[in-house]
Amino acid sequence: MKKFLFVALLCFCGANLFGQSITVNDLINLTNLTNADAHKYLVLAKGFKKAYTQDVDGNTIEHLSKTDAQKKQESVDIGVALKLSSGAILRTVTYKTARTEQIFHLISQAKSQGLPMKFQGADTINNIYQFDNDFFHIVMYISRDNTAGYVEVKQKEYVGFD
Repeated sequence: MKKFLFVALLCFCGANLFGQSITVNDLINLTNLTNADAHKYLVLAKGFKKAYTQDVDGNTIEHLSKTDAQKKQESVDIGVALKLSSGAILRTVTYKTARTEQIFHLISQAKSQGLPMKFQGADTINNIYQFDNDFFHIVMYISRDNTAGYVEVKQKEYVGFD
């Protein structure tokens, strides 16, 4: 009887748990991939589905979305790119969610990975957390009413010495 109650308690408590579908490393790595490779990764490994595509300034921006069991919406936008005169392409990936807990998890992941936080503040709409290193500029926004949040990861041009 005790085992049955314990298992029932675990099932009841586990009903409110959820797995995070995307990590800071995933977002950073997506900026290094081509659009086709990023699409394959998100669809095959992370369970996202293509919502729609959009042409903006010669770039094909792809919006992928995912709805979990509790109908909380997540989306990832890929394809935003800036082509430099050197031929290099700097990509931007945007992740949006209706669960602010996921953004808080991403903030703690960024801190634990040693990404330096350059700014923490707020405007009239969002709480803003900015991380920055030599290769990436990451800005995380959480709405002040805790209804949604999004993360924007931009590749930076790295000037190295040959």
